[in-house]
Amino acid sequence: MNAALVIAVKDLRQKLRDRSVLLMAVLAPLGLAFLFSTMLPSQDTFHTAYAVVNLDDGEVARGLVDGPLAGLAAAGVADLVTTATEADARAAVEAGDVGAAIVIPAGFTAAIQAGQPTQLLVIGGPSTLPAEIARSVLVGFGSQVTAVQVAVGTAIAASGEAPDPALARELAAAAVAAPAPIVLRASETSDRSASSKTYYGASMGVMFVFFAAQFGVLSLLAERRNGTLARMLAAPIAPATILLGKVLVSIVVASISMTVIVLATTFLMGADWGDPLAVAALVLAVALAASGIATLIVGFAKTEEQAGSFIAVVALTLAVFGGSFFPMSQAPEAMTALSFFTPHAWFLRGVNDLAAGGGIAVVGPSLAVLVGVGVVTGGIGLLRARQVVAP
Repeated sequence: MNAALVIAVKDLRQKLRDRSVLLMAVLAPLGLAFLFSTMLPSQDTFHTAYAVVNLDDGEVARGLVDGPLAGLAAAGVADLVTTATEADARAAVEAGDVGAAIVIPAGFTAAIQAGQPTQLLVIGGPSTLPAEIARSVLVGFGSQVTAVQVAVGTAIAASGEAPDPALARELAAAAVAAPAPIVLRASETSDRSASSKTYYGASMGVMFVFFAAQFGVLSLLAERRNGTLARMLAAPIAPATILLGKVLVSIVVASISMTVIVLATTFLMGADWGDPLAVAALVLAVALAASGIATLIVGFAKTEEQAGSFIAVVALTLAVFGGSFFPMSQAPEAMTALSFFTPHAWFLRGVNDLAAGGGIAVVGPSLAVLVGVGVVTGGIGLLRARQVVAP
């Protein structure tokens, strides 16, 4: 064991002085995490602005502006910008100053009070979501107005008397004040989705941790090519000891890479990873999984270049299917199911689980899978790698 530690410390000193290790293990994932979290739309909140053109200014129109539309502003969903004409609203949408525009036509209130059809205009921009939200709000408002009209009309028809405007207004006020027969009650579960800064820090970190893990076991092939492996075998050192030393280097370098990403995104980007003990366990588990897969590939490769190419292909393939470039919630169902065959998906699942709070217990399934991947692939890889160090 002492010999394995000596080999590991010697290799670690070499790797820490290697600028390529610093680039692949720290700078590249940190830079990409920053770019992804700042350039891509945030998954955390939605906010837009609406241009509102009220050409009517009647009671019903004011009820729409002061009611549902003001509710969007109060909820922090949208800012309301008052514009004088439809042309001004269109110009604001085309300029990107607002996400969509809502036009209330002249005569809107009179048409509703007279039971005549009327319409509201929604002007959408390049993004369809603001317009769809506005359309949904207006449809809901229209349904309420229709319900009031039906209630008033039914009451007047049942009285058998000629319609009285004063009575109609009184009935309409009573219908508006009446409680809804069905009340929708919303109850939110805990948020199991990490913030965009945390997610992209984790996704880029877990992708590059596979590149970082190669630097330990890959040196077996390099030392065999340089002849230093033969000199180590000439000493009283067992081949298993050499293998153990190289695997330790892979695990340590991968752990350092992921730890630096966690700390850097926390203090420089404001990411929130959750319980430190659980995060540390996830880091060690994914480092073990990455080292196991790298050892497996090295065990089947014939040259250092071949092993490096295989590791790059496997790392990028697992990253694509594991959700490193986009959340699996946005992927097709088949791809989401396939992602759980990758360690990346289980690591990101653990990060998302920690977003809901809790300690190491909540990431138990992720830890079990990651450790299992590392043990199985690493065990097979070590059996194959014994041929590399065979005297």
